[in-house]
Amino acid sequence: MALELRAVQQQKVSQNMIMQVSILQMSTPELAEYMKEVALENPVAELEENERETEEKDRLKKLEWLSSMDEQNRVYYKQEAEAEDEGDIFNLAVKPGETLDEVLQLQLMKEEYTKKDQEVFEFIIGCLDERGYFTESVEEIAGQTHTTTAHAAKCLDIMKHLEPKGVCAAGLKECLLIQLDPEDEDLETERTIITEYLELLGKNQLHVIAKKMGLPVSRIVEALEKIRTLNPRPSRGYASREVLKYLTPDIVIVKMKDYFEILIDEYSYPELRINDNYMRMMRSNECDKEVTHYLSDKVRQIEQIQDCVKKRNNNLLMLAQYLVNYQQEFFQKGKGHLKTLTMQDVADEFGVHESTISRTVKEKYLQCCWGIFPLEYFFSKGFYESGNREVLPTESIKKTLKAVIENENRKKPLSDQKLSEELAKHGIEISRRTVAKYRESMGIPDCRGRKEFS
Repeated sequence: MALELRAVQQQKVSQNMIMQVSILQMSTPELAEYMKEVALENPVAELEENERETEEKDRLKKLEWLSSMDEQNRVYYKQEAEAEDEGDIFNLAVKPGETLDEVLQLQLMKEEYTKKDQEVFEFIIGCLDERGYFTESVEEIAGQTHTTTAHAAKCLDIMKHLEPKGVCAAGLKECLLIQLDPEDEDLETERTIITEYLELLGKNQLHVIAKKMGLPVSRIVEALEKIRTLNPRPSRGYASREVLKYLTPDIVIVKMKDYFEILIDEYSYPELRINDNYMRMMRSNECDKEVTHYLSDKVRQIEQIQDCVKKRNNNLLMLAQYLVNYQQEFFQKGKGHLKTLTMQDVADEFGVHESTISRTVKEKYLQCCWGIFPLEYFFSKGFYESGNREVLPTESIKKTLKAVIENENRKKPLSDQKLSEELAKHGIEISRRTVAKYRESMGIPDCRGRKEFS
């Protein structure tokens, strides 16, 4: 009997732990969905949406303050893309959060088109891939929109003349060709290279191209510089269709006059309550033992969920407070002032296992006046500096790698192995493969692609 009781208790503890871990790692939208599911399955549960009206008003005031400090309110993903494209020749005047779809539709509204035209335009826009290319056939357009191939081709041609230049192209070649002035005869060399030798150009085999075209290498170098000014990805700089519209911050940091206000989002999901009628029924002894036992289990489930949600939010608050204190320079001055921090460091500080911090951080976002960031952003994923226990964040390694490449001899660029050796001189010991991975992530070509010809 004692063994059976112990087994039941262990089972309950195990179930409670599973629930606690599960709720801990839920994002705010996931938690909202979970609450609704529980309310549907548990007859004792009810959802309260409007109990916290006063607190919500206070929160909205603080969010307005945050918004006024950062009118753009740029999202992390777009911010990162802009950082990677620093120094890029494309100056895309894009409003924050604006999608390519919206930009195209706005241009089409400026002209008078038939209802059928608009239907075809809508289909084409909906089929654009993540690069801004249209890879379907004219026949597919005609079939799906119940029009002629001639009309479909006409509509597609109209869209290929919209901004950004190169949008709706069938591929890279057409995208680049669209951007070249068709009436400029001086660009014939550039057009030929794009049409016939794009693969060789990607490998930086300028001598081969020069030989095939019967031109001096200097003319090919000149053409390459022109081609580099073209945009291979028309969608660059625009918000994605999905991520930007549905990102919900779990933590909001508001910079007040002399301190930081921390707000945990407890308002984007309903509050789970126990129905008063069922509680009165249980206390009145109107129910038989079996019903009472059933209702007690359901009440206990709600209480456990309430407790787990409270612990989740407390963990988020504690983590946010730690981040604000430790990364104060970042919150005051912005990106580029992030200090090295690992999840193990935080776990040691709070006396918990690293997995607890990992679950707390998982798929959650923090908003401040510098934008919206995944919580993982504040933790280093780097390497130990040689002879030192300090972890070097990936960003720091990439920065050093970029600096080494920028200072190399352009006529004799360094191989990935040589770059690895150069980084070691800076106290960063990473393999050739890791160098290649970081180099590729920054869009930097290999040594052959970086070589310059006189």
